[in-house]
Amino acid sequence: MSTGTIVIVHGTGVRLSKFQRTLEHARRIASQAGISEAFVECAWGDPLGVQFEGRSLPDPPSAAKLAEEAEDFARWNWLFDDPLFELDKLTIRDPDASKPIPMPGSKPAWLILWEKIAAYQPTPELELLLARGDLNDAWADAWSTVTHSPITRMAFEASAHELAEASHALARAVIAQLYVDAEASDIPGPNRALRQSLFNRLIADWDQQVYGLGAFFASMLKRAVTQVLRHHRESFSDSAVLPIGDILLYQSRGEQVRQFIRDKIDAATPPVTLIAHSLGGIACVDLLLLPDPPVVERLVTVGSQSPFFYEIGALYSLKPPAPLPSDFPPWLNLYDRNDFLSYVAGRLWPAVKDVEVESGNPFPESHGAYFADEAVWRTIRDFMQS
Repeated sequence: MSTGTIVIVHGTGVRLSKFQRTLEHARRIASQAGISEAFVECAWGDPLGVQFEGRSLPDPPSAAKLAEEAEDFARWNWLFDDPLFELDKLTIRDPDASKPIPMPGSKPAWLILWEKIAAYQPTPELELLLARGDLNDAWADAWSTVTHSPITRMAFEASAHELAEASHALARAVIAQLYVDAEASDIPGPNRALRQSLFNRLIADWDQQVYGLGAFFASMLKRAVTQVLRHHRESFSDSAVLPIGDILLYQSRGEQVRQFIRDKIDAATPPVTLIAHSLGGIACVDLLLLPDPPVVERLVTVGSQSPFFYEIGALYSLKPPAPLPSDFPPWLNLYDRNDFLSYVAGRLWPAVKDVEVESGNPFPESHGAYFADEAVWRTIRDFMQS
């Protein structure tokens, strides 16, 4: 006697080869959780998703230019997250490194430089650069935030044998803080060219134009650049264009995707449990809300944006404040707080059961982690048996 069928619908940007690997792994995990229903793949991406060869993309930069941009990107990524990142690292550099010993009765060189820079007032040239980015009003707070932190003075003391490294790190920290403060005030942060001009001006004003700096940050940057270059070599169509393109395509020609899903459901052995990820969940919700829906025993959405689409009036089949129809199948919605593309549905439709998943993965990996989680399949099993 048949126990029914699970029809799994993938989300945006997924194609058959990747989906089949995901599905095979999901079958094993689901079986371990006690689910015996047959699995049917609903891989609509290959026949109906966007096709992109990349002919409209600009030519890639040279290897040298790409490496330069990757280093810049990696460094500023750190600093936008934490403007004091480099200065903080300098405080824990090699404690055994030799430090210049000052003459008796004189201040150490690091303290002289630190006090000079701490007393700095913007020069007219710097003011002009700040005005170019509408950053004049942000300067005082950014400067105060960085220079008043005890980390900054400690970085200079720990860098007594490489003072230029500390002053360069301080310049970047202030520029990064300017960027963060500007963005928080809805002002575009300084772009790469302006950041470089600001950096050059500060270093010149502080008389810290030194070439051939130490290699303290070199190994960290090298690892980060390798990662950036690896991501750059990935297929652009896989990482960006296909997901975006599939969403745009569904919004304009969603009926083809919905018909494809309907055909899979109609051909499956009942009772059918429909499990849909991401954009697949939007398509399934639309399908079940439109006239003459296919017969589905239960609906499970994972990492779904259908509640969000409904709330902003972008769901094709139902506009707020209309409720779910009373004959809509039982619906389980799984979300992960680390998945920024997952939403709760129960606040909008009280009949929907929301269950939180805790993959522990960062975004975007969290968005694709549901089907590999045995806790997810145990939750689905309990829902199917309820």
